[in-house]
Amino acid sequence: MIIDGLQINHWSRSVIDEVRSGGVNIVHATVGAWEDLAGAMTRIGDFRHLCRNNADALRVVTNVAEMHQAVADDVLGAVLGFQNSSMLGDDPEMAQIFADVGVRVVQLTYNIANHLGASCWEPNDGGLTRAGHRMVAALNAAGVLIDLSHVGNRTSLDAVHASAQPVAVTHGNPLWFCDSPRNKPDEVLEAVASRGGVIGCTLYPLFMGGAGVSRQEYCDMIARLASQVGTEHVAIGTDAVLGWQPDGLGWMRSGRWDRPADADAIPDFPEWPAWFRGPKDFGSLAAGIDQAGFSPAERDAILGGNWLRLFGELFG
Repeated sequence: MIIDGLQINHWSRSVIDEVRSGGVNIVHATVGAWEDLAGAMTRIGDFRHLCRNNADALRVVTNVAEMHQAVADDVLGAVLGFQNSSMLGDDPEMAQIFADVGVRVVQLTYNIANHLGASCWEPNDGGLTRAGHRMVAALNAAGVLIDLSHVGNRTSLDAVHASAQPVAVTHGNPLWFCDSPRNKPDEVLEAVASRGGVIGCTLYPLFMGGAGVSRQEYCDMIARLASQVGTEHVAIGTDAVLGWQPDGLGWMRSGRWDRPADADAIPDFPEWPAWFRGPKDFGSLAAGIDQAGFSPAERDAILGGNWLRLFGELFG
């Protein structure tokens, strides 16, 4: 079973088919980043409408049994998730309400700080707030996986230790591989792993060193990370961005809070490496993992088994 720890696609039938063409069975699909409560519910409704109109190819899954059934039916299973907690407001009860409509992953912060804690881009990280501690407990109780991918390092460490359940970095890399605030220092990587969590190594070019990074370099990074934290804590979260128009990256990065006045300042999507243009190239990635010295069982764990184990612990 191949599981992609995060994709933030603009979904359509052609995107569904492209994702499936790479052998992907299960994908964590972002259905909210900057939205409020009403906007997030609309996004969830839109995704469910897409599933109804493409029932032969896509369905929402909320537990491991449903994932196995999706594989048996040759349908792409989607675990719904948020890359922010703004849509939950200040009410911990929203954790269970969103879980009830299929949201099984929530990232505590996105690209700016919120009332739960700091993002990785903040100059100062005050750690998990009192509201953050309460929301972590509520997410645990609802069986929702806590995601630390865009979260500040101090807030991340606080969340790891506050959580009664394992947490994850669904799409990020080690800081020692690519020096970006979006990547994680050793203390965060090791803390996540020590509590049973998973690090989904990303292929988004800006956080792996650009399109010029070779497959061998990337897979050697996976091997070094596996030696550092244990193979059972390493997975893949591509951060694929299929189907977006050229101006989509501006919205994904900044929402409404930082819109450039000059249209020419809107960022372009970065070029992806030739050996991995998107989920269609999971076969290439698998070959690289083999060449990095992993056994077939270890390769399969990295490509999906480790996510499946973690989902089983949290989702039931």
